[in-house]
Order: sequence, then C-alpha cells, then structure tokens
Amino acid sequence: MFIIVKIELINVSKSFRNFKALDNISLTIKDKEYFVILGPTGAGKTTLLKVIAGLLRPDSGHIHFDGKDVTKLKPEQRNLGFMFENYALFPHMNIFKNISYSGRVHASDRAQTQALVDQVLMMTLLTGRNDAVPEELSGGMKQRVALCRALLNLEQTKLLILDEPLKALDAGLRMNLGRELLLMAKSKQLKLTVIHVTNDEEEAMMASDRIAIMDNGKLIQVGTPHEIYYHPRNLFVANFMSEINYFEGNCITKKKLSWDISQKSTRGDKFYEEIYEDPAPLALDIGGESLFAAYVEKGECEEIELENDIILVVRSNHFKIRLGNREKQKKNALLGKIQRRKFMGVFYRFEVLTEMTLDRTE
Repeated sequence: MFIIVKIELINVSKSFRNFKALDNISLTIKDKEYFVILGPTGAGKTTLLKVIAGLLRPDSGHIHFDGKDVTKLKPEQRNLGFMFENYALFPHMNIFKNISYSGRVHASDRAQTQALVDQVLMMTLLTGRNDAVPEELSGGMKQRVALCRALLNLEQTKLLILDEPLKALDAGLRMNLGRELLLMAKSKQLKLTVIHVTNDEEEAMMASDRIAIMDNGKLIQVGTPHEIYYHPRNLFVANFMSEINYFEGNCITKKKLSWDISQKSTRGDKFYEEIYEDPAPLALDIGGESLFAAYVEKGECEEIELENDIILVVRSNHFKIRLGNREKQKKNALLGKIQRRKFMGVFYRFEVLTEMTLDRTE
C-alpha cells in the first residue's frame, strides 16, 4: 500500500472499436490538488477516470503514481476511492452496510468506522436512513450514499475520484455539498488529492484548483479557473465556460482610435489591472458603423498582424443595454433591436439582433 502524491498520464489513448475515446492524453495532477475534468457528454471524461483507476487499460501510454508505473496494476492495487456515475450500490445491503463496506473489508476499528459513517451521513443529510436499502431511495439519495461510500475508503487512501458526484441533487444541496467536499479535501486531517468529473462549469469553478477541458477525447486546455475563463484557448472553451457573443472582423491598419477607455477604466480598478497589467487598444472593424477597441496585453497584441481576420468574443454579462437615442454618447456600442426578454431570477436575459444582423434580415 502507498499514499498517492502525484499522478501523471503520458500519451494515453483508448479506443472502443472505431471510436477513439481518449486521444494521446498527457496530464499531471499535483499533490493535494482538487482537479476538475470538465466537458460535454461523450467527451471522454469517465473513460479517463476509469483508466486512472485501473478499471480500463489504455491501448497505449502510461499512468504513473508518484513516479511508479501503475498502468498494468489492478484497481484494488491502486489504493483509491471511486464514486461511480451510476452509483453501483449493493442492492442487498442497507445504507450503513454499503457505506461501511470498505472498513469491513480492511478490518478497520468498528467504533471508528461507525463514527465516520455517522459523520458522512450528517454531511449528506441522510441521518436516520441507516436501515433503508437502495430500492427505497430516490436518485439523489442513492448518489449521496455512493459518495459516502467513496469517502469512507479514505481511511485507506489519499486519492478520491468522483464521477459526476453532484449531478442528481437539487440546486441548493448541490451547492452546499460541493462546498463541503472542497472543505473536506483541503482539511488538515485529510489533505486529499481529488479528481472530479462534471459537465457543469459553475460546479467546476467553485471547487477546482485547476480545470482540464475535454472534447471528443482530446485535452483542449488545462489551467486555473481564472486562466480558463479569461484566457480561453478557442471558441469551444470560451462558450463552454459561459454564454458568449462573438463577431468576425479584422484589424485596421490606417485608422487610429481617437479614444481610449482604458485611461478611465484602469484608474483605481484593481480587478481590471489584474486581468490586463499592460493593456493596449486594438482597433477592430466588425462590420458596424464605428470601430471597436479590444484591449489585449501588449505582448499578445504585437503577435497580431494588421489586417488579420479576428473573432471578437464578448461575454453576455459584459454588455450594457442603453436606449438607442443614447448610442452616440457611448463608444464600443452596437445598435440593435430586442427580440426577447426573459426573467432569470437575479438577472434578465435579453436576446438582441444587432445592426449587422438586421441589415441581412431586413
């Protein structure tokens, strides 16, 4: 038995007949890191977890735990806790026996196991249901029992693998349990390494130290939540992290901007300065009546050739809606017509046809 500190995947690939589920994945997960694998359904997230856990053997590549090649080791030899997406509960055992299974197999102290079971039952709001069997539980309850069983295996290991651990829970419980998982993983008593799979970007941002974005079996981008959100590698990553608007255009060679909003925006704005320590305005023509200015770091700006085709990406929450008769007062403005308005609780969602779209449809 060994305590896992660092996990390395080296050129890992896995296919099922003609379908390539994992395509040359290389990845390092650090000691005591809460690492989230994020992507749409069918991206290869669960396959990657099963390869790490030893439930599937890769067609090529290697998996190292602390520098030791474990590619050919069986799951029980890898010393980890795994929560399956389909729960995989023992149907003939009640909740208590399902959760305490690991402790019984490893002949742990009964009193200590009982105390741990009581603790995780309280955390997941299952206290008092010890004698219920899986068929008597809702989907959300089954998911919480599966999570408790994975947590109990932490008596033996420091690696916890979670496949969609919060998917079937209601919104309030999902947020609360997500916070509890993070606090537990970072606690001085446990100091866990966690690999958590989800297709919910808010869940990923809330819990993670770093995020890996997957699509079609490929690793698209790895970084901190801040890096993934503000420096997406492509449109797929940008759109997956939040709703975006994007406009095609090109850089301008002859025209210069007569205004610079950064002169006002950066004054005492620490958040802006953190994102753009050395911003430079880039004049863009996206087909409207006036030019736009995109602010990028000077190093990146110098790599963009003038007259290059560009895609301007603007997140929905960075737009402001003003009456059309005030358009001339503002820079970086588009004229449009509101097509739909929907109340979303803490905000309204507007769908707007811009002047470029209106020109094509009218």
